[in-house]
Amino acid sequence: MRSYITSLVLLCAGAALVAFAVANALLLYASEVPRASLNITSPLGQLRVQNAPDPYYLGVGILRGVLLLAIGITGGKLIDSGLAELRERRRERAVSHYYEQYAYYQY
Repeated sequence: MRSYITSLVLLCAGAALVAFAVANALLLYASEVPRASLNITSPLGQLRVQNAPDPYYLGVGILRGVLLLAIGITGGKLIDSGLAELRERRRERAVSHYYEQYAYYQY
């Protein structure tokens, strides 16, 4: 019974992490990128770029995307571990059932 509960906990935790990562990734994808004017100093002089994407916001967005990818991969691995536990439990139950029937027919 304990391995069954463990596998269900792993499945639920993995599904929650994957759902969290997907929902936040969709929100990140749908968000607007704020625009800013940039002042660039070069050897030719001062340059002013208008209506450029905010570099700080882009950096934060990239970091959020990488972290959401890591969370999603972790959730997927937890789901995989939970399913492996369930398969192992099912296989052990089938083997024990087989040997019980074999012992029954032996006598």
